[in-house]
Amino acid sequence: MKKKAVLSFCMAAGLAVSFIIPVYGSAGPGQKENPIPNGITKEQWDKLNDQAIEFDELSDLVRYFNPGIQNTTDTIYDSLDNQRYIQNEMKRYIMDLNDEADELKNSGAADTAHGMEQYMILNQTVKSMKTSVEKMGRSLDYMDRSNSSVQSNITQAVKSNTYYANQVMISYNNALANRNTLIKAAELSNAVLENQKLSIKQGISTETDVLSAQKEVLSAQSSLLKLDQTIDSLRSSLCLMTGYSKDTSPVIGDLPTLSSDTISAISLETDTAKAIGNNYNLISQRHTASNHSTAGMNNKKAIVSEGEQNVAIAMQSYYQVLMQEKNAYEASCTSYEKAVLEKEKADCSYQIGILSRIDYLQAQLSYLKAESAKQNAYGSLYQAYDTYQWAVNGVIMK
Repeated sequence: MKKKAVLSFCMAAGLAVSFIIPVYGSAGPGQKENPIPNGITKEQWDKLNDQAIEFDELSDLVRYFNPGIQNTTDTIYDSLDNQRYIQNEMKRYIMDLNDEADELKNSGAADTAHGMEQYMILNQTVKSMKTSVEKMGRSLDYMDRSNSSVQSNITQAVKSNTYYANQVMISYNNALANRNTLIKAAELSNAVLENQKLSIKQGISTETDVLSAQKEVLSAQSSLLKLDQTIDSLRSSLCLMTGYSKDTSPVIGDLPTLSSDTISAISLETDTAKAIGNNYNLISQRHTASNHSTAGMNNKKAIVSEGEQNVAIAMQSYYQVLMQEKNAYEASCTSYEKAVLEKEKADCSYQIGILSRIDYLQAQLSYLKAESAKQNAYGSLYQAYDTYQWAVNGVIMK
């Protein structure tokens, strides 16, 4: 009977091991087979699957479609399911062992010395297994809680990946803002080349002037080609991070509008306190064991204190960068307003024929440079704001 009890327990464990078959990853956005996750409305889910990547959707796109996050999440939940399976199998075998013990008792076999030994072994095995099942149940209940280490690790992974997705989308928008300027620069260099070719026939320009103009054309084309490659690379990275396959072409939205009131309302002191409370590294340090010794407790306190100081220093640095980018953006807005006026004058002059095509293209180029400078300044401002907000929410990337 002792062998039978042990074999029964081992059989349960063996069945549980054979049940572990992880399923990695889910289909990307827009796939019909995707089930709606708990806590998400159909309207929200339809928006996530509309083949458009919006900045405020990045967190959910990363959580539900990022391949790395999906693999990690599936592995964790598969492990939890396996543990639940083991728990249920153990409960079933406890019932079987109880039935065997009752049979020994009711049949009178337990009245003999050998029968009583078997009966005691069964009861002891049941008691031991019940203790294990109860411990496993408490552990599973804890891991199901939203504040458990398991859920916290998933949330932290989502936040980290979302942070990088944010950075990529900001860089994509910044790169895209420069494209019209380079297109106009290429158009201008071509116009200058054609003008030089005409001038050489008239004896005004030389072969050197033409070669110089050709170099400018090639340089402009090369710059545009490199920028397009950068844009494609950033686009591909963003699609990968949000779960889109290579054969899809989602629309990538603009950056959200950031008002001056939002920045003015920022309180560094209040946000620093929040950042210290939310920081994942500090949370981990606070929960680190101190060995219940004076030296261990003092060491833990010193480590946490140093970590809090480092977070405060980082917040101060992020705040200064944010204010600098705010000033730079305001200056770029002023320059852009002036460029708009200059472009309007150039438009009028070109329409009445007192401005040459090349001079008009140069005026357009100046305007586009001011426009892209403003857009890039806004991108840098939003990036500084985004980095600051992530720090407030506990994520500081080095």
